[in-house]
Formats: sequence, C-alpha cells, structure tokens
Amino acid sequence: MNPAILPNSSRVSKLRKRFLDVLSGSVRFDPRGATLFLEGLCAQEDPAACLDGIIASTHGLPSVQSAMQFNLSVQFMNGLGSTVMGYLLRASDLGGDALDNVLFHVVEPPIFWGVFVRAFQQGTLSEDAQLVFARVLSRLLTLQNRDTTPYRDIAAQPRILDSLLASPRHEIREVGHLIKHILSSASVLTVGDIRDGPGGRHDNDFADYHEIAILPTAEEILSRQPPFLRTAFHDKLSATESAVKDYLDNTFRILREDMLFDIREQIQPVSQKMGKQRSPRVTGCLSMVGVYTGTDDRKTRWGIKLQCNTDFRELMNIRDSSARLKFLKLDPRGSKILRHQSLVCLASGQDIISFGTVNRLEELLASNPPVIVLQLDGAVNIRKTLTSLCATKNIQLIQLDAATFSFEPVLTALQNMGSVPLVKEIILWNPETPIAVVPSRVALLDVAHVISSNLSVDLRSLFDLPTSIHLDKSQAMSLIAGLTKRVSLIQGPPGTGKSFIGTILAKAIHDKTSQTILVVCYTNHALDQFLGDLLKYNIPAESMVRLGGRANQSIEHLCLHRQPRGRFRYDWGEINKLRSTASGKEDELKTHFYKLLNIKDDKNLMRHLEVQHRDVLEAFRVPLETEDGMTCVGRNGKAIDDTYLFSRWTLGLDAGVLSDDPHVRASARVWGMNHSARQQQLAEWRHELVTKTTESICQTGPEYNELQDAIKQEFGESIVAVLQQKRIIACTTTGAAIHAQAIQKVGPKVLLVEEAGEILESHVLTALSHKVDQMILIGDHKQLRPKVNNYELTIERGEGFELNRSLFERLVLKDYPHETLSTQHRMRPEISAFVRELTYPELVDAPSTSERPDVRGVYSNVIFVDHNYPEDDDSLIGDRGDGGTTSSKQNTYEARMVLKIVRYLSQQGYKSENIVILTPYLGQLRQLRDALKWDNDLILNDLDSLDLARAGISTSAPFESRAKKGRIHLATIDNYQGEESDIVVASLTRSNQFNAIGFMDSPERLNVLLSRARDGLILIGNSQTFLNSKKGGALWRQFFTLLDNAQYVYQGFPVKCERHPTRVVLLKRPSDFDYFCPDGGCTQPW
Repeated sequence: MNPAILPNSSRVSKLRKRFLDVLSGSVRFDPRGATLFLEGLCAQEDPAACLDGIIASTHGLPSVQSAMQFNLSVQFMNGLGSTVMGYLLRASDLGGDALDNVLFHVVEPPIFWGVFVRAFQQGTLSEDAQLVFARVLSRLLTLQNRDTTPYRDIAAQPRILDSLLASPRHEIREVGHLIKHILSSASVLTVGDIRDGPGGRHDNDFADYHEIAILPTAEEILSRQPPFLRTAFHDKLSATESAVKDYLDNTFRILREDMLFDIREQIQPVSQKMGKQRSPRVTGCLSMVGVYTGTDDRKTRWGIKLQCNTDFRELMNIRDSSARLKFLKLDPRGSKILRHQSLVCLASGQDIISFGTVNRLEELLASNPPVIVLQLDGAVNIRKTLTSLCATKNIQLIQLDAATFSFEPVLTALQNMGSVPLVKEIILWNPETPIAVVPSRVALLDVAHVISSNLSVDLRSLFDLPTSIHLDKSQAMSLIAGLTKRVSLIQGPPGTGKSFIGTILAKAIHDKTSQTILVVCYTNHALDQFLGDLLKYNIPAESMVRLGGRANQSIEHLCLHRQPRGRFRYDWGEINKLRSTASGKEDELKTHFYKLLNIKDDKNLMRHLEVQHRDVLEAFRVPLETEDGMTCVGRNGKAIDDTYLFSRWTLGLDAGVLSDDPHVRASARVWGMNHSARQQQLAEWRHELVTKTTESICQTGPEYNELQDAIKQEFGESIVAVLQQKRIIACTTTGAAIHAQAIQKVGPKVLLVEEAGEILESHVLTALSHKVDQMILIGDHKQLRPKVNNYELTIERGEGFELNRSLFERLVLKDYPHETLSTQHRMRPEISAFVRELTYPELVDAPSTSERPDVRGVYSNVIFVDHNYPEDDDSLIGDRGDGGTTSSKQNTYEARMVLKIVRYLSQQGYKSENIVILTPYLGQLRQLRDALKWDNDLILNDLDSLDLARAGISTSAPFESRAKKGRIHLATIDNYQGEESDIVVASLTRSNQFNAIGFMDSPERLNVLLSRARDGLILIGNSQTFLNSKKGGALWRQFFTLLDNAQYVYQGFPVKCERHPTRVVLLKRPSDFDYFCPDGGCTQPW
C-alpha cells in the first residue's frame, strides 16, 4: 500500500469499497474515475485475493485495462501506473495464471505498455518505476501459452538490456541478469524454472556450472536470492547421462557456496560494516600503473599492477629498500602482508567492485609506495575492475582471510571432470546391485583366498614383513574386502588400527601387482604417519613420493622436490611454439593496457575515432603541409602536429589557423558544439574506448593465461615422469586437487583414502583418476564429519543439503556392504566402556588394554569434576560448527582448574607430552592457552592455529624463553580426531541457566572426546547443564548414567597421595591445590 496515495484509514475504506463495487457491477466503471479505481485496487490488503477478484468478475479485466490506458503521462508512469504494476507483482509467488492474465490485459493492446517502454528507453522513468518495468518485462517473458516474441524483441534491444545491466541500483541490475538468462534459453522458461533452476540470479549464475567463475563477483555477493542448490538427491539418480551431469553440477555448486560463506562473512552488504571479527587490512587509494606478466626469464599469469598512494603502516619507518625487502620476506609481521594467493576485494567507499587474488612479489611490495599485483578470475571481474579503475579515484584494496586457496583446486578439478569414475558404485549403486570385484588382480585374489582359508595366517608368510602379524577375524575380513572389491569400505572405530589395515593393503597391492596407488589423507600429520608405517613394512623409499609441503623430518626424503629428476627431455619445439604465441598475446595485453593508462591522450583517442567514428575524425584532420609544400604553423609560428585541431576542440577553442579550411567549415556540427557538449562527447568517446579495450583484455587475458598454463604443463612433464616411476603417490586431498593434471596423466588405478569419514565427497571425487578401477575407503562415519564453513549446508541444520556427509557415510547409509574392525588397542577398559555402550556395541578390548597403568596421584582413572561456575561469551571468535553462532564460549573456572590439574600431574612425574588438553570451543582454547603459556610451550595444530589467526589472535609464542616445562598439546576436540594421548584433560566449557550445550549435543563429538585417552580421562563441566539440555540431553543422560554407576562424578578433583594412599582430598577450587598439595603430595610428613 502506498501511503502517499492512501493518507488515512477513512479514505482507504472508501477506496476499497469503490473498487469492490466496480467488480460487483453495482457501480459502473467510468474512465474519469480511473485514478480512484486504481487507488482502490492498491488499497486491497491481499494482492492474491485482489487478482482472484479481478479474474472472477466480468467487469474486472476490462476495468483494469481501461483504467491503465486513461492517463499516459510520464507522471502516471512514475506514479500510480508503476505503483499498480508493482502491487500486482507482489502476488508473483501466489498469483500464477491469474497474475499473468491480468498483466497480459494491461499490456495488450500495448497502449499503456508502449508508452511505458518508451519512457524507459528515453530515461524518463524514476528508479522505482524502472525496477517495476524490469520486473514486469521479466514476467512477460515467462508467459505460458502466449506468444512472447514481442516481449523478447523488446528485452533484446541493447538500449533496454544494457540500461538494466548498467543501472546504479542493484535490484534493477539483478532483474537485468534474469532477463538476459531468459533470453539465452532456447525454450520459454516458466516462473518455476526460474525460481527452482540454475541461472539468472546475478552475473555469475549460469545454467552450465562450467561457466561459473570460481571467485565471486560483487553482484553475487550482494545478491539476496538463495543460490541454486539441490538438496541431497543421490538416491533419486538413475543410470542416465544427465544423472552424472547433475551430480557433478551440484557437487561443484554446494562446495563453492561453502567457500562463498567465508567471503560473505567478511564482506557484508553496503549497509553493514566490513567484517565481524577484526578489521581487515585496507590499503590507501590505488591507481593502475600497468600490467604484470612476469620477468623475462620467468613469465606468469597476467595481473594488474596497482600502486598505493600511501605506504604500508608496517613499512613507514623503514626507508632503505633492502631493509624493506628483508622485512617482507623474513619478518613474521611482513610475511602476513598480502600473502601469496590471498583473496582481496576492491571497493570504493562501501561499494564492492570485484574480487581477486594477490600475486605476492616482494620486490614490488617493497617499493615506496608499494605496488600490488592483482590477478582476476572471470570476464565480469576483469571488466568491472578495469572500468572502475579508469573512472574512480578512491578505490581501496581490502585483504580477506577467506581460505579460497583450499577450495580453488578442488573446484577447478570438478569443472574439468567430464565423467565420474566408478560411477556404478559412487552414484548408481542400490542394494539389488551385485558388488563388483577388482578386475585383473589374480595375485590379490590368491592372497585373499589364502587369508579366507585361514583368518589367523601369519602375514609374514605372504608379504615381506619385518615381524610376524596375525589378524583377528574383523581385520582379516577387512583385508579380504580391500583386496577383492572394486569399491571397499572399512570402518575403524577408535583404536582399532584402521591405519594398520590401510598399510597392509597398500603393502599387498605394491608387492603383488604392478598397479600405482594414490594414497590420500585429510591431514599432513596422518599422511606422514601412513608413509612412516609403509617404510617400516619394507616398502622401498624409491617406490614412494609425497606431494605437498609440511612433511615431518622423517618423511622429508620422500617429498617431490627431493626426488632425482634425471635428464628429462623436454619438448622444446612445443615449448618454443607456445612461448612465441604467448609473447604475441603479451604484446597485445601491454598495448591494451597502454590505451587504458593513457585514456586522456589525444592521439590515443584519435586512433579510436579513426576506427569507430571516421566521419567525425575528418573534422580534426590536420594538413601538415600547405598545397605548395610549406609546413603549417600555428599563431606562435611553431609547426603544428596532427593533434592540433583535436586539442583545440577539447579545450573549447575554435580551429585556430585552420578555421577557414574547407573540411573544417564542412564540419560545422562538430565545431559548433559548445564546451559543455564537447566535454560530454569526449566522455562518451573515452567510455567507448575503455569498454572496447576492456573487452579486448577480457579476450586476450584468458588466452595468454591458457598459454602460460600450457607452458607450465610442458615443464610439468618432468614431474609426471617422476610420478610415473613411483608405485605409491601420497598426498592430502587438497594436494590431489592441486596436482590433478599430473595425477591424471599418471593414472593411478588404485585410490586408497585414509580418514575417509572426515573428507568431503568432492575431495574424494577429484582424487579419482580416469583410469582408476579400485577404491578403498577407510574411516569411521560415527566420528566427526567433514568440516564445512556454512552451517546452513550441514546435516545438522536439516535443510537437506548434507554437504558434510562424507562419501563413506553416504554409502554406508545406503547399505553398501562394509567391514568393521572390532578390537580396540587404545583405551583402558574403564574408558572403552563408554564408547561401547554409546556407539559401538560390538567393540572388544584387546588384552593389552587391561594392563594399562593407573594414573598416579588421583583417586580414579576416570574423573568428572562437576561444578556450577558460569560460562562467558567470547565475541571475538566464532565456532562455525556450533549452529552457525557468531561467538564462542569460555569458562574461567575450568581454565584455572585445568592449569592446576596439569601442574599437579607434572608433579606426579608425567611429562607434558603424555597429556593433551581438549575443549570443544575455540574461545576456551584461547583462554586455556593464555593460562598455560607461562608454564608450558604450547603445541597447537595447524587447524586450531588457523582458526585463532583468522580471529586476529596471535598464535606465536612470545613467552618461549620463560617456559619452565616441556611441550604440551592443546586442541579443540574437532581438530584432535585421529590422535591419542596417555591422559586427556577436557574442559566442556558449557555452564548456563538455559541448559544450552550448542554443538555438544552431537554424539559424534562426544564419541571423539571419550575415545582419545589411553590411561586416564579427566572431564570438567556442569552436569546439570548437559543433563537438562533440550537438544542432546538424552545422549548426555545416558553418559552420566554410566558415570554415576561407576562412581566417577566428583564435586571437585579427587587427589590421592602416593605416599599416603589412604589420604584422599577433593579439590574444589584452584586455590585448593596450593593449600592441600603444594608440591604434588599431601601436607602430612613422611
């Protein structure tokens, strides 16, 4: 309802009544009362009901049609006319055929509509009216059972579509992209197709996912329309080509949406502040100074050189160029400045322009002022960036912490996939489908037969092993499955040795076949452990290679850069051919950038006129010699050049000494323009030149990059040659995507995935070579799922997207056969009893677990310290897995108790490496770190360090020199999966009157927490908060029943003096430790 039209309730009631009276026929429609009738239409409370009333009445459609044709003034179009159309469109989701029927009668015959279209073309519509026009046009393009050709013809007019796409208003541009999408479709799209299908939401939304630029555009980030994502649909797929296409399409889109969540968090819409956690790095204003294509001896992908107008704050006091360069390369503060391949955003004020990545060149960053090289992805980002840099002065660069570098290789690999290997198992398998066996592996089948005949056979008799190895039944069955099935799943509950089975399988395939194995793990740590085990089982180092960095010292010799390359024969003919072509494209790029950098140069602009406006150029032609061969000179007696006339024209002057020349007099229209008109014309020509040059760069830039990629690929053949000599190629999932091209050329036939329950399906998918015919997934779907950024995409959110459901879990839930290891070798029986009761009823304790020593100095090997001290919010940090909350939790009491407990345990003779401190929350991790750093050299894993760093919290160790104790591990539960320790001390953190426990309602998280300890498990928390939780309370009540039955719950920390075993003290407060056991013992004398 428009308040300007409807000023008071009395008038509203009268207008409503008049409208309804016309529909009922009790009042005859009078064209002179059209305004009141239309105001009465807009006064109806329910647009959908209003539409139904119009359709149902015999007077409805004719009355609306006549009323909309009565006044065809621009004022009507900008006022009541567009208001009526906007009101009708409010029923677009509910109106259906009724809305289309009414709109059709308004626009046909095109009396009102023709004027509305012309008003838009002539630029006389207000922005609000333009938005209504665009929305009506987009709706008309989707009319069913009617000829939409007239509307398609209107929409296809450059003056219409280009104006919509160039509008300063985001909502209008968004409708413009929708119209462009509809026009590009071969068939007429319905409203449902548009709402539920891909394409048209913004300038980076396409029906074909291959066309989507991996980095977002500004329009995409600003869009409030939900992206096109299919909910979990794997069970509905049939054996068709479109099924594979849809699978790859959705896998790409949903993973990319998870990447975008990270970016959206840091770049909020124009009306909001930048970043919720810490202020991002913002440069001073930038100016474009050139294009960077590498050095003469080392070319790279192209990038824009941007010069800052001010120095970096860290470099302001460093003047010497060599000192600046050293600071950027070696100082931790300098190395954080615009990290290589980090994501950045260009913005003008609060308006987002584009996104790109940094090519970190310290030599240029060390300049004063610094020069940044920005690389762009996609024509939209290139076009908008260059256009803005030419037209806007106050452009800044904002450094973001979004980890796009970990997404880009996988997304690129997905776009390059044309098919899905093992499709019958990964996508199309159902319980009626027989399980396929490994093809052409006679030796493996023979080994499997021997094991199946005697499950406890000594594997030393089958393989070259350093010691005798006998398997239990579950291990033997798992090994047989891995040796024989085309796709095998092996579930390994905590402590059951699933990595051991993976090692034996890799050993068997290595020794008994000639196949190449690609081993993939989620973390570098797990990868190094696996490779270390392979070395122990006599697989020669020469047979293995490790891709990627961050290898531990014992595995360093397996890394790719340490492998001998030999004398590889490069195809220099092909390389030189590519280099020659690339050099030509490089020259084109530099020419285009010269034009942009000299956009105001007269000669530059005249060359543009020569191509685009030859008739106009004639007005500026300078005869450098007279007819008798004399040189033309100006009034100052100096010779004039070919820009003489054009320069005078741009300054608003006459033609000077050439005013009487015939060609000048013949161009009276050009020379008769006043100064203002000339400046307007100049601006248009410059805009044309920028647009044309930018389009040329959009074409030449990608061509140049493709050539550089091809050259890099040619030199990468030496890496392929190294990999082809290896039998086992090992990497993380991200490493597999980064080296996808090389791996595809090698074509490993076996993929072995460790930690498969923690790995996103997309990461496994991109690790499959086109030649693969066997996949072994080893993991546990009952521990923590893969991590994602966007809670809305998780299973826990319940929207059906299930991004964090691993391929391993999906196949298990689909009833794909899997083997489960049953004997655990880690936890003492008191601890394993929890996970057995809660998660793994078939779990069996190995005899050795009963021999684990008691924890010294405490009353019990399992302790729950119960308290009611409240938690606090940590607003600086957000735990993404915790229901999408924007803050974390911390508990000061628990942090102080943990500090005292760790000190006490060290007094009992435990080394700090025997202890790990766990907590679910990043905020508590920070508080624990601050409490413990005075006594210990804290070890944080890479994932926790990254999470803290993203929150702006330093993870360096400034207090190392003061550390009195050894190194101690501190981790969040989620980032300690796959690890173990003698003693686990865990701070549960949550303690509040609302009984809210957040993501601690997850059985998988509790399972991981309870299964890390070998000898002792110490938990600190508020039992009432967990017992009374609405979500998760049932799980925790079951757990606390087990604790209570075993008498493990204490109202403090129960210490026992080793010298006086009968003396037990319950320490309820941190200060109690100093009073009752200051040195780790009791206060009684010896």
